Amino acid sequence: MVDDISAHQAEDDLAALDFSPAGDHDERSELDALAYAPSDNQDVDDSHGSLFAVTNPPGTVTVTTYLNGRIQQVELSPSVTKMSEAQLAQEIIAVTAIAAIKARAALHTFVAGLLRLQGMDGTAAGDFVERRLSFPTPEQAAAAEAEFIARYGDDCE
Repeated sequence: MVDDISAHQAEDDLAALDFSPAGDHDERSELDALAYAPSDNQDVDDSHGSLFAVTNPPGTVTVTTYLNGRIQQVELSPSVTKMSEAQLAQEIIAVTAIAAIKARAALHTFVAGLLRLQGMDGTAAGDFVERRLSFPTPEQAAAAEAEFIARYGDDCE
């Protein structure tokens, strides 16, 4: 009888560790609305989360970053052999900067959305994420990318 009571008590204690949401498990969570869907030039790696790939207009350098802006991979086309080492290094740095800002801007959108779900005003959420967390806005990322592409002039059309 004591063993039955101990077993029952152990089940109750373990039930306290159940962190699954209450109610119907088939309902979509409000957080599902914030699911990130990458655009054309971005890929998703199931083992590491969202990845952002950016290729320079000539197609010589592609940099893939994680959502936090860290570099995952750098790919070079065979035509980079026509570039000097200094030119190649500058190009890798420039493409990396664009990939990182785009990734972090997506993180800005995601975190601001989470804050809005928690009841924060949309403007206040965006301001908090930009100023306190230092995540660039999607508009800042688009402007940086446009400036990067503009440096190629007619070569990228």
